[in-house]
Amino acid sequence: MFATLTDRPRRTRLVAVPAALWYGFGLWQAALGYAADAAAAPLLIWVAYAAACLAGIVGSAMLALAPSHASRTFAISLVCAAAYFGWVFAFGAPAGEDYGIGAV
Repeated sequence: MFATLTDRPRRTRLVAVPAALWYGFGLWQAALGYAADAAAAPLLIWVAYAAACLAGIVGSAMLALAPSHASRTFAISLVCAAAYFGWVFAFGAPAGEDYGIGAV
Protein backbone atom coordinates (compact mmCIF):
# COMPACT_ATOMS: atom_id res chain seq x y z
CA MET A 1 0.00 0.00 0.00
CA PHE A 2 2.78 2.43 0.91
CA ALA A 3 6.09 2.38 -0.91
CA THR A 4 8.35 3.73 1.83
CA LEU A 5 8.22 4.69 5.47
CA THR A 6 7.98 8.36 4.54
CA ASP A 7 4.84 7.65 2.46
CA ARG A 8 2.96 6.32 5.47
CA PRO A 9 0.51 8.56 7.27
CA ARG A 10 2.23 10.52 9.99
CA ARG A 11 -0.36 9.44 12.56
CA THR A 12 0.84 5.82 12.38
CA ARG A 13 4.35 6.90 13.32
CA LEU A 14 3.01 9.22 16.02
CA VAL A 15 1.21 6.26 17.57
CA ALA A 16 3.89 3.64 16.93
CA VAL A 17 6.75 5.36 18.75
CA PRO A 18 4.98 5.96 22.09
CA ALA A 19 3.42 2.50 21.88
CA ALA A 20 6.84 0.90 21.45
CA LEU A 21 8.13 2.85 24.45
CA TRP A 22 5.08 1.80 26.49
CA TYR A 23 5.61 -1.88 25.71
CA GLY A 24 9.34 -1.49 26.28
CA PHE A 25 8.69 -0.23 29.80
CA GLY A 26 6.32 -3.16 30.29
CA LEU A 27 9.07 -5.56 29.28
CA TRP A 28 11.42 -3.83 31.71
CA GLN A 29 8.79 -4.17 34.46
CA ALA A 30 8.39 -7.87 33.68
CA ALA A 31 12.15 -8.38 33.98
CA LEU A 32 12.32 -6.46 37.25
CA GLY A 33 9.31 -8.31 38.66
CA TYR A 34 10.79 -11.68 37.78
CA ALA A 35 14.18 -10.71 39.21
CA ALA A 36 12.62 -9.42 42.42
CA ASP A 37 10.45 -12.44 43.14
CA ALA A 38 10.43 -15.21 40.56
CA ALA A 39 8.43 -17.45 42.89
CA ALA A 40 5.51 -14.98 42.98
CA ALA A 41 4.06 -16.55 39.83
CA PRO A 42 4.62 -19.68 37.75
CA LEU A 43 7.21 -19.35 34.98
CA LEU A 44 4.53 -19.60 32.31
CA ILE A 45 2.85 -16.48 33.68
CA TRP A 46 6.10 -14.51 33.51
CA VAL A 47 6.62 -15.79 29.96
CA ALA A 48 3.08 -14.67 29.02
CA TYR A 49 3.78 -11.18 30.36
CA ALA A 50 7.08 -10.92 28.51
CA ALA A 51 5.47 -12.29 25.33
CA ALA A 52 2.70 -9.70 25.58
CA CYS A 53 5.28 -6.93 25.81
CA LEU A 54 7.45 -8.32 23.00
CA ALA A 55 4.44 -8.76 20.74
CA GLY A 56 3.46 -5.18 21.52
CA ILE A 57 6.91 -3.91 20.56
CA VAL A 58 6.82 -5.91 17.32
CA GLY A 59 3.27 -4.70 16.68
CA SER A 60 4.35 -1.10 17.18
CA ALA A 61 7.19 -1.55 14.70
CA MET A 62 4.81 -3.17 12.26
CA LEU A 63 2.37 -0.31 12.72
CA ALA A 64 5.05 2.01 11.40
CA LEU A 65 6.26 -0.36 8.69
CA ALA A 66 3.28 -2.48 7.64
CA PRO A 67 0.08 -1.29 9.32
CA SER A 68 -2.08 -3.96 7.68
CA HIS A 69 -0.20 -6.72 9.53
CA ALA A 70 0.10 -5.02 12.92
CA SER A 71 -3.30 -6.18 14.16
CA ARG A 72 -2.14 -9.81 14.31
CA THR A 73 0.72 -9.05 16.65
CA PHE A 74 -1.43 -6.79 18.79
CA ALA A 75 -3.94 -9.66 19.05
CA ILE A 76 -1.17 -11.95 20.29
CA SER A 77 -0.20 -9.28 22.80
CA LEU A 78 -3.79 -8.99 23.98
CA VAL A 79 -4.16 -12.76 24.49
CA CYS A 80 -0.90 -12.99 26.44
CA ALA A 81 -1.77 -9.96 28.57
CA ALA A 82 -5.21 -11.42 29.30
CA ALA A 83 -3.58 -14.65 30.47
CA TYR A 84 -1.17 -12.76 32.74
CA PHE A 85 -3.70 -10.36 34.27
CA GLY A 86 -6.32 -13.08 34.54
CA TRP A 87 -3.91 -15.14 36.64
CA VAL A 88 -2.93 -12.11 38.75
CA PHE A 89 -6.51 -11.20 39.59
CA ALA A 90 -7.68 -14.79 40.05
CA PHE A 91 -4.76 -16.45 41.85
CA GLY A 92 -2.01 -13.92 42.45
CA ALA A 93 -3.04 -12.38 45.76
CA PRO A 94 -0.59 -13.03 48.60
CA ALA A 95 -2.16 -14.36 51.78
CA GLY A 96 -4.17 -11.68 53.51
CA GLU A 97 -4.22 -9.24 50.59
CA ASP A 98 -6.99 -8.59 48.11
CA TYR A 99 -6.57 -8.06 44.37
CA GLY A 100 -9.12 -7.05 41.81
CA ILE A 101 -12.62 -6.28 43.02
CA GLY A 102 -11.77 -7.38 46.58
CA ALA A 103 -9.31 -4.48 46.91
CA VAL A 104 -11.99 -1.89 46.27
